[in-house]
Amino acid sequence: MTKQHFLVVAGDPSGDLLAANLVRAMKKINPDIEVTALGGKHLKACSERFLVDLVSQYAGGFWIPLKKILFFKNVLKNTIRPELAQGHIDRVILVDFYGFNRHVAGIAARYGKPVYYYACPQFWASRPGRLNRIKSYVKRFLVLFPFEVDYYKSRGLSATFVGHPLLDPILAIHTSSNGTQRHMEPLVGLIPGSRPDEVRRHLPVMMSVCDQIHKDWPGARFILFAAPGLDPAIYSEILKPGTHLPYLLEIVRDEDYRWRSQLDMAMTASGLETLESALLGIPMAVMYKMPWVTYCIAKAIVTIPDVAIPNILAGRRVVPEFIQHKAQAGPIAEILKGWLKNPAERELVKKNLLQLREGFGEPGASERAARVVLEVAA
Repeated sequence: MTKQHFLVVAGDPSGDLLAANLVRAMKKINPDIEVTALGGKHLKACSERFLVDLVSQYAGGFWIPLKKILFFKNVLKNTIRPELAQGHIDRVILVDFYGFNRHVAGIAARYGKPVYYYACPQFWASRPGRLNRIKSYVKRFLVLFPFEVDYYKSRGLSATFVGHPLLDPILAIHTSSNGTQRHMEPLVGLIPGSRPDEVRRHLPVMMSVCDQIHKDWPGARFILFAAPGLDPAIYSEILKPGTHLPYLLEIVRDEDYRWRSQLDMAMTASGLETLESALLGIPMAVMYKMPWVTYCIAKAIVTIPDVAIPNILAGRRVVPEFIQHKAQAGPIAEILKGWLKNPAERELVKKNLLQLREGFGEPGASERAARVVLEVAA
């Protein structure tokens, strides 16, 4: 296999991890490849050259501050363009992060570099016109969800379903623990998101839910899942250390799902966290709050009825959603208390979630994606 030099670009925490797993799988197949990357700590750890930390910018949503826009424009002009102009990059791998990566794809195409798009943005959910802007630049789309293949192929594009890398760690933890729970008291998870603004909007609501559950179930334990890359100060400003809480709230950074696999139920921000919990079979109440201007724009352009990934995959609502003005403590607490009172109902939700896992095929998604990239490159 000939030596190849890849440029890999990811811009958010989940994409950074997916990209790093892909790079490691590629190097396992072909140890001679070299990687230059822009991303976060995971890509930095497995790349020969790391150019820019994009993940720390926490850029997402429809509105990005001018300072960050200027930052990304500077990276495109003074990092991406010179890097591709030098000629030593053979191929480019983009991971999600459409707003930035569509420009990278265009620059790569101008320099004749083949582009692979891994963990593609959800064009099928909103703004399908975005796909038209990049389809001529991308040689192969590598998708994580089985239904996405038909979406791309119906538009005459090359797409390969590789499965979702989350299956590997999740099935590993289920195999080691046999899915058993080793606690007597109800264990409820708080998963407020991976970005600072998400935590600030969601965590106070979730804490109010805990307060309401505690009144009826004083023995309940609550676990706050802190995002691995976030500054602890973000949580401290909300929790106010030293302030007495009437319930037990433990904070963990759980990168291998061992804590999460023990949950009876959870409340979680909409996003990748919902897929993780679904694959673990954790009944959840999904919430999401955003600035009102952003919400109005999103509501106008999103073309699907549900936003939680488990509901999208199932084609029906298997977990409740509380979006924007509906994301209030009272209704969310009622759902969770209902599951505590009725374990049979909770088990039915768990069963429906675990059925979704069957559609993802076998573990090994990163290796399958790596083989596709390397074989097409060859």
